[in-house]
Amino acid sequence: MSWQAYVDSNLIGSGAVTAAGIYDHAGNPWAYSAGFAAQIAEVAAVSGAQAADPTSLAGSGIVVAGVKYMFVSGDKDEVYGKKGNTGVVFCKCNTCILVGYHDDKIQPGACRTAVGKLADYLKENNI
Repeated sequence: MSWQAYVDSNLIGSGAVTAAGIYDHAGNPWAYSAGFAAQIAEVAAVSGAQAADPTSLAGSGIVVAGVKYMFVSGDKDEVYGKKGNTGVVFCKCNTCILVGYHDDKIQPGACRTAVGKLADYLKENNI
């Protein structure tokens, strides 16, 4: 399965994720949904914080596509931020990081679960 198929089928296709992308730990994109504009430096900043101290994002917030989200929770595997009724979730795998965005029509838990399930699958397969 291609990286784009994971984005299209497993994330967007779940109905629980509005936009998504798969990036390496340095923030370089492997695949992303149309119109999803997370920048390399933005993804790299969260990936680095996950490796060092995810709670450091509480002071700075999480920026995706130029939009700042309030840090809600995070650990070495998952970081979640929200702005109003929208939010972003970052799930770190062995070689990549998944980024999922949900709009105000989707419950945060559903988005986190969809992204988390794909992350678990990729980790089980050493990806």
